[in-house]
Parts: sequence; C-alpha cells; structure tokens
Amino acid sequence: MALIKDIGLVIRRLDYSETSQVLAVFCRETGQQRLIAKGSKRGTKSRASVGIDLLELGRLVYSRRPESDAQLSTLTDWQQVDVFPRIRRDLSAWYAAQYAADRTAQATQEADPHPDLFDALVELLASGEPALAGLTRYLVSLLGEIGLMPQLRACAGCGAPRTPATFLYFSARHGGVLCRDCEPAFVEKRRVEPAAIDAVQIFFDDLPAPPADWLLPAFDLIDYHLSGVLAKPSRIAALLRANLSRAARS
Repeated sequence: MALIKDIGLVIRRLDYSETSQVLAVFCRETGQQRLIAKGSKRGTKSRASVGIDLLELGRLVYSRRPESDAQLSTLTDWQQVDVFPRIRRDLSAWYAAQYAADRTAQATQEADPHPDLFDALVELLASGEPALAGLTRYLVSLLGEIGLMPQLRACAGCGAPRTPATFLYFSARHGGVLCRDCEPAFVEKRRVEPAAIDAVQIFFDDLPAPPADWLLPAFDLIDYHLSGVLAKPSRIAALLRANLSRAARS
C-alpha cells in the first residue's frame, strides 16, 4: 500500500461508529479523497476527543490500494494546521464556508487535483472579507476552474452582444444570459437583475468588489446556475440567505 502525504481541508464529515469517521478531504495535490479515519474520536482517560472537524485544515497521510479504487482510503495520520476561528464566531461566515465546501464536493471529481482552487478555498476561510463577498468571489473561481463559467457578455442563444436593457433572463441549462428575442424559446430560465450579471463578471475579471447591494443577486444567480448544472439545489443556501436577512434587520 502506498502512503501519500498532502495538505487537505475537510469538506464533508460523517460519523461512522462511536470512534471512527468517514471524511471527504479536498487535498491540494491529490484532489478530493474519501477517507476512513479509524479511531479518530477515541479519547483517553485524560483527554477527550471529538474527532476531526468539518472545515478543518490539516497535514495528512493516507494509504490507498490501487486495485481497490472503489473503497475508502485509510487516513493514517492527521496533524491539525488551522480551524479558522473567525468562521466559527460568525454565523454568516460559517454558512458561507459550508456552502463553498458543499459545492466544491459536488463539483470536483475524486483524485482530480485543483491546487489553485484549494488555495482560493483556504483564502476564503482565512480572510476577513465579508461573508457574501468572499463566497461569491470563491464561487466564480470554482466555476472558472471546472469550466462551467456561464456566458455573460453575449446571448447564449444567438450570440448577440449583451446590453443591460436587452438581457433580463438567464438559463443554467444553456449556460448564460438570454436576449429578449431568444428568451421566449427557452423553457428553463429565470429573470435576472443586470447588477447580478455585472457583479459576477466583475469577480471573474478579478476587479475590486462590486457594491454591497449587488452581492446577494449575484450569489442567487450563481446558486441557480450551480443547482442547474449540478442537478442538485443546496439546502445551505436558504440558511445563508435567512441569516443575512436577520443580520440586515438587526
């Protein structure tokens, strides 16, 4: 059995027994790995153990049997690097981080490395940027990395250049904005604010963050797109929106 060393972030966690866990770890050099952490929750007489936490960063060693790719690899060593205290003190940041991790787990393939995306996810968790701005920035990076960035500068139907007055709809299935002439022919679509399109494009072009009131429409657009192309809505999105609404009212 080969032993593989890497640095990784726990993006999914499941208790397997009283003492073990099954983890999805997004590793920098080896991509997403499904691991069984045997005995990770086993404590001692002098020290309790709660196991490896969700959104915990660590240096790991795991073993993989090449002839058993369908089975879980075995985590043999885990050394904690960071638990990102900021996201655990701010509920909006916590939901944003969970959303980013969940979409990363859905959108990336096992053993398919994305080091730049890994760095962007760690930066999201470590930075002090407001939750929605940091999340939207990361999601645009995710879409670009996996080749699912929607077409925003021209109609996905006819290719006509976009102008704010004529592009009021978006189709996830067809991968972009729709002009008024093409929109009636498409069944799957949603009405979209021009500011949302502009905000996503601003993040994609790596420009300074757009106005704060553009961020939620931009997130809603990306969430709709990801739900369509991944064929799975996110339950965390509703929690994030509700918490942002409460924060805005307080």
